[in-house]
Amino acid sequence: MRAVLAGGRLVSVGIDSWLTREPPEIVAALVAEAVDAAFAGEPPADAAVPFVEPLALARELRAVRADLEARMARVTASVEVSAAALRAGAGVPLMGFGELFDRLIAMLETIGGVPDGDVRGTSEGPVSAVCAPGPRLVALSVTPRALFGGSRVLGERVVDGVNTALDDLRYGLLRRRAEAGAGTERIMAGVEELRRLGVLRMRAYARDMAAMMDEVRAADAVGDDVQEAV
Repeated sequence: MRAVLAGGRLVSVGIDSWLTREPPEIVAALVAEAVDAAFAGEPPADAAVPFVEPLALARELRAVRADLEARMARVTASVEVSAAALRAGAGVPLMGFGELFDRLIAMLETIGGVPDGDVRGTSEGPVSAVCAPGPRLVALSVTPRALFGGSRVLGERVVDGVNTALDDLRYGLLRRRAEAGAGTERIMAGVEELRRLGVLRMRAYARDMAAMMDEVRAADAVGDDVQEAV
């Protein structure tokens, strides 16, 4: 018996003809074993894209934020010393990126904090299935009626039953995330808002730095005039 998967979905199940003469519960157990083994052995849909665990990424971003804040504090202190040496009274602007990090971290923690281990997808019919996140097949039921028609028809019924359960699982996970505030539309809206705020922060920082440099140049020019007068 051989189960073939593609993109996390069941494509075909090859069933030996002798198996259709066995009791339905034996058939279900053997088919379930083959299908679940295929799920366990299937590589990610895109192996080139690494899996990112939201909560782990949130922890990494906290460390990055702390490092950036320390670096920015040192840069700001250095610029303040230079401005003072040039007799400029302008305050050194600060890059306000902390809020952006906080929002992104909160978003990741919302996504990663959604419990989905208890979500199940189910299907009904001559071959019914129960699927759990992973995905994995946790139960398969075959009725006596499903055995009529031969091994090819049985394989098609298994494919239909498992894929219907997978679809139901997917919708269940989407509903769970939406209810927890981690739905796709809400997350994408949050990402777009972060992008917009980031652009505004950078523009404001650039304007403030330009204004400070103008004051530095003005103070330096006044100092030169005083020295020439003396």
